[in-house]
Amino acid sequence: MADVKRLLESLLADPRIGEHAVYQGLEPARQAAYGVPAGGLPSSSLVGMAALGVERLYSHQAEAAELAAKGENLLLATPTASGKTLAFLLALDRARQADPDARGLFLYPLKALARDQLATIQRFFAAADLTPEQAAAVYDGDTPQALRRRIRRLPPAVLVTNPDMLHLGIIPSHDAWAGFLSKLAWIAVDEAHVYRGVFGAHVHHVLRRLLRLARDYGADPRIVAGSATIGEPEAFIETLTGEPCRVVRESGAGAAARHVLFLRPDAVSPYTVATRVVARAVEAGHRTIAFTKARRITELMQRWLAEGFPQVARRVASYRSGYLPEERRRIEQRLFSGQLGGVISTSALEAGIDVGGLDVCVLVGYPGSLATAWQRIGRAGRGARRSLAVLVALPDALDHFVVRHPEHFFSGEFERVVLDPQNDTIADAHFQAAASERSLDVAAARTLGGEAGPERVLRLEQEGKLIRAHEEERWFSLRRRPQREIHLRSAGQTYRLLRAGDERLLGTLEEGRAWHEGHPGAIYLHGGQTWQVIDFDEEKREIHLESASVDYFTQVFARKETEILERGEERPLGPGRVVWGRLKVTTQVEGYSRRRIFGQEEISRHVLEAPPQVMETVGFWFEAPENLAGHLVGRDFHPVGALHAVEHAAIGLFPLLALCDRWDLGGISYAQHPQVGGPAVFVYDAWPGGVGLARAGFRRAQELFERTRTLVAECECEGGCPACVYSPKCGSGNHPLDKQGAVEVLDVMLGRSVIDPSRVADPTAALAAHRRVVHAGVRGGGALEVESCAAEAGEPPVPPAEAAPDGGGRLEDHPWPEGVPSLGELLGPDEGRWLFFDIETLRSAEDVGGWGKIDRMGCALAVCLDARSGELRSYFESDVSRLVDELLAADRVVGFNSERFDLTVLEGYEGSRVRGVCSLDLLAEIKQRVGRRFSLAHLAEQTLGASKTADGLQSLEWVKQGRYDLIEKYCRADVALTAALWAYGRHHGYLLCRSRDGHLGRVPVRW
Repeated sequence: MADVKRLLESLLADPRIGEHAVYQGLEPARQAAYGVPAGGLPSSSLVGMAALGVERLYSHQAEAAELAAKGENLLLATPTASGKTLAFLLALDRARQADPDARGLFLYPLKALARDQLATIQRFFAAADLTPEQAAAVYDGDTPQALRRRIRRLPPAVLVTNPDMLHLGIIPSHDAWAGFLSKLAWIAVDEAHVYRGVFGAHVHHVLRRLLRLARDYGADPRIVAGSATIGEPEAFIETLTGEPCRVVRESGAGAAARHVLFLRPDAVSPYTVATRVVARAVEAGHRTIAFTKARRITELMQRWLAEGFPQVARRVASYRSGYLPEERRRIEQRLFSGQLGGVISTSALEAGIDVGGLDVCVLVGYPGSLATAWQRIGRAGRGARRSLAVLVALPDALDHFVVRHPEHFFSGEFERVVLDPQNDTIADAHFQAAASERSLDVAAARTLGGEAGPERVLRLEQEGKLIRAHEEERWFSLRRRPQREIHLRSAGQTYRLLRAGDERLLGTLEEGRAWHEGHPGAIYLHGGQTWQVIDFDEEKREIHLESASVDYFTQVFARKETEILERGEERPLGPGRVVWGRLKVTTQVEGYSRRRIFGQEEISRHVLEAPPQVMETVGFWFEAPENLAGHLVGRDFHPVGALHAVEHAAIGLFPLLALCDRWDLGGISYAQHPQVGGPAVFVYDAWPGGVGLARAGFRRAQELFERTRTLVAECECEGGCPACVYSPKCGSGNHPLDKQGAVEVLDVMLGRSVIDPSRVADPTAALAAHRRVVHAGVRGGGALEVESCAAEAGEPPVPPAEAAPDGGGRLEDHPWPEGVPSLGELLGPDEGRWLFFDIETLRSAEDVGGWGKIDRMGCALAVCLDARSGELRSYFESDVSRLVDELLAADRVVGFNSERFDLTVLEGYEGSRVRGVCSLDLLAEIKQRVGRRFSLAHLAEQTLGASKTADGLQSLEWVKQGRYDLIEKYCRADVALTAALWAYGRHHGYLLCRSRDGHLGRVPVRW
């Protein structure tokens, strides 16, 4: 076997590699430690271990087996390749000794990882005489429908799936899984550290929904989880699962020595250097894996190998998640067998897939965290094989900090995994999903959301998102499959990415990033391909793209304003304060620029007319002394540029504190914030409601700013660069930035520099002097005129004279709900004149060419009810102008589906004049509150116990017969029903409806 130490020496001797070396070191070998769980293991477990080639347990596996035998929830926070899957299997096998029907659900974040583990699970349970199908099955989006039905009917001992399928396919159909859920003993959550931020908050609620249903079916499942080594694992796993958990963190797995080399290319592309390292390693006979940070780089490195090292390239494959499962399996098998010498991969090969027998791991860019970095380099050097890890730094602040400070890389100070399950946007959505799966009572609300759960349910009831059962303290959802509207990797609504031409769905984009990445003209990278946005439909929430081959990328520029909504915790920092609280961030995208891919020079600039994007979130901020701006100007620094640079650099280094990337955070700096009364630098969670990052930043603000100061001061550049203060997502094009001024700001913040009042310039004059060099952006404006949607009504049939309405009638001629005051009693003296209103048409939608042409249906007859007098008045088509006059004169006109239908019919005659009617549409109000439309007949029957006397189709038949007397009688009855429903709703605060599964509930109304 080739010696990796010799390879390291040859790399350092190569001038095109060695000149970029900034650190080399050796991580010593670690001896294995073994153990035996108290009470031993069942014989079936020993046979299963033998089938996997395991003779004895590592000490952490033995500890986990002991805790599992006691029924404890647990997390194994141990390094890569430490045998966590075996710990999952031992826990389930112990449960099956007590109940042979006990089942396990093994949850993996990636489909590829789930399928990779299938054979291991099946081999283990073959010892219990289970066939592969009886032992385990994968249930995910790639599982054929016929196999899905068989799995539901005959569930295996272990169901292998992912959070998305659990959320969308299993939990909502829990009645079909009743047999499995009633026997669910263990839930295994592998690669738990992946569940951070928004994704982690969603998975928390998915697990809570699963546990609630399983317990309702009589099971009491335990949780066993595995993760890479992370910071504060106890707090993380209990937040993720909502259950008390024990943590096993001392690994007994041995490890061979590992050489480490850090490269920091300056005058040459880091990708060129990384490609050469891969080529030299494979050429020397070392099986090698290189991890990139983007699919595009994976493919480019493969191409560069083919061009520069054709003999080596034939033995290297690229590997990414876009490949078909059979393609990925082929690559893995060729790697196992030695046919391949190397693989260039995205994170698809990161999460625990055993590619075995690797010698070298090349990190093409620091992957953002120590946890991920060590997991990736753990792919190489398993067993007794000594390995080499090479980190090639990209021009990024975090990369350069790590390679300049190798002590941090080996410190064991692993980042925390942060998530916030109390994010209202996310929690509200999952409460609605849970209520659609099985109605909620107070106890269920606590199961799902802790002590705050019942309060959340009551708020959702008031907002119309949950419906209270009539005369019972239980809530349900009216929405059908609300799970489909929840995207586990985003918060809030999303835009669909569609391929122009065939409308094929390419993916989705979060609402908060749509105008930044999917605006008209944007260049968008998706699926390893370059696309250009050709249409942005905000109403339909669709972005249409076409394939593009361009040598530029696009970057928006925008203005941001941050309003402090609530100050939470605060504490001193230097001469100022650091504060945590709630913020409102308003972003106005003003345009975008096209920039060359290589060199990044600006080619052109284009205006965008985008609506302001408003987000409420949480953040932390530093409040500097009021005279800091004058202090900076007095030393010839640019105050705005200095604070701006601090903001960029701090966000760039934030992943040292918690697992995240730049796009999870936002920032803004002020030389004079109106609420603070002086300079301020804000860092906030870039997700509505927050995901917990700002809280971590607030707690460790001093540490973050100290490291930021070190990064900026150590960078060799003169005026700032991507390795220190530039940001790839800056909305003002990284202008202005004052690197040296940033060091001075940080020195003041950390108490290293003192503001001398005698050298402070006047802050107002100082800021005015520098304001003219601040990038102003491009402003767009104007609004499209609203075109009239009036259309000609055509020639309607003239009703016969003998069918003329009688022109009279009273409300008291119609039934009124018992115990509900009259309209006159319910209306306040200052509410003016109210009318209730309904129209029957001359033509159907089919007659006029569809529901998009309602204005052509024509008015057969209309009825108005005067709420004060109780008088009912009828109108022919010839009276439409007089009818509209009366509607316009009323203070409020109440109808049912009147805005979409009745008033649109009148627009066919009177055009835009109708739009002046002050309308209250009961159907529209209900739809807005509960997200569902109900018919007048349904609401009248459930709320009033009353029935409609006819329907629209019958009325159209009467038109043909000339029976306008019957139309009038029917229309008056509908107006009376509408008035009665309004009165019942105003008096009681709700109407009654029945859900699809028969629940009778209250629809809250406020009119």
